[in-house]
Amino acid sequence: MKLTDAVNTIATALQPITVQIPELQISGYYNPNPTPPSIDVYPADPFQIGDAFGVSSTRAYFTVRARTSMADTVAGSQQLLRLLDTEDAASVEAALAKIDAVVDNTGSVSGFRRYSEDLAETMLGCEWRVGMFL
Repeated sequence: MKLTDAVNTIATALQPITVQIPELQISGYYNPNPTPPSIDVYPADPFQIGDAFGVSSTRAYFTVRARTSMADTVAGSQQLLRLLDTEDAASVEAALAKIDAVVDNTGSVSGFRRYSEDLAETMLGCEWRVGMFL
């Protein structure tokens, strides 16, 4: 699988969440100017880890980042909690598990973070580091 196919697959897997959060913007690429609430996808660090034999036998890791506005911190926090809750219909992790992009032993899920660099407004968000075989 090509890298562009991988990020498009991740973004497509997240699209059903827009039924639960209709205003959610989803980008399969790094989005420096999101319209919150927003999810973007970009290569994690470290990005590729050899998984077997040869150059093409790798597991790639991506950061899936959700951000919300801090204009209403309660509403923004509630949206993020829905995205983090694996029992919620808006679960990012559950949506990604359907395509085998999973938070594995080398992946992680962050808590809330503030994002202010290069943005018109400070946002609240969280991140998933997910791996998938290419």
